[in-house]
Amino acid sequence: MTKISVSERLPDQIQLDKGPIRLLARFMLQADRAAFDRGIRLSLQQDFDLLRQVNEQSRASWGRLVPIFNPVHSDLDPANAFWIAGCDADDEIVATQAARFLPLQQSSLAAELASLRLFYRDPAPHLAAGERCEVLAPSAAQIGGRVVFSGGGWYHPRCRGIGLSSILPRISRAYAHARWETDYTVSMVEPALVEKGVVRSYGYTKVEPMIRFTGSFRGDLDLHLIRMATEEMLQDLTAWAAAGSSGYEERSTEAPQTKSSPRDRQGSIRRS
Repeated sequence: MTKISVSERLPDQIQLDKGPIRLLARFMLQADRAAFDRGIRLSLQQDFDLLRQVNEQSRASWGRLVPIFNPVHSDLDPANAFWIAGCDADDEIVATQAARFLPLQQSSLAAELASLRLFYRDPAPHLAAGERCEVLAPSAAQIGGRVVFSGGGWYHPRCRGIGLSSILPRISRAYAHARWETDYTVSMVEPALVEKGVVRSYGYTKVEPMIRFTGSFRGDLDLHLIRMATEEMLQDLTAWAAAGSSGYEERSTEAPQTKSSPRDRQGSIRRS
């Protein structure tokens, strides 16, 4: 398994420049503590070659990495993407969650999916090879503006069932909003994750079929679109922070309170 040295906790790495900073700071501190209490240290990462390496080494429990987060297929840098690593006591990466910013002011999620531009810097050879994406979810045509695609989520089998799926996706959405003032967060999931309640643990309430892939990086797939507008996302963070992670269901089907006072200002979060 891949190991990394984590010298700083996640709240010490991040800048909160936009959005309701007090809420985001409070949530980040609580979420980092919730993961730490479960034996997982979180850190902000920008090296997507490392994420690809983790994926390749974890294929027994994780499908092929989505091209939008694969540097072989997409242009990824600190201006448009990040990922969160969760490490255990042996510094081994046992959890991941990624985010990619999509400036869709002049387009829509449906258009980016159907053209495969969402996934590839150059979709032409993939289209020529027969790869197709049929967008049947009606709301995809209405989703535009400042959008973040959240994905790349993985939990090593030995750290499933401890509630990480209620923590990492929320961190990804919160930090993405602080970075890019997002209008929407979107992702795609297999129907089984909806049926088992895993998507509920992620915090999403808007689930819509169907995104249909033919000849994709994982073969033929029918996926559900999950989405969350910013207002709902902030309401969810408020409820999570008020309840604490103990107020959210921990599930065995996962496929992420300090006493410090966050300061309502720009800059990194520091624990006292």
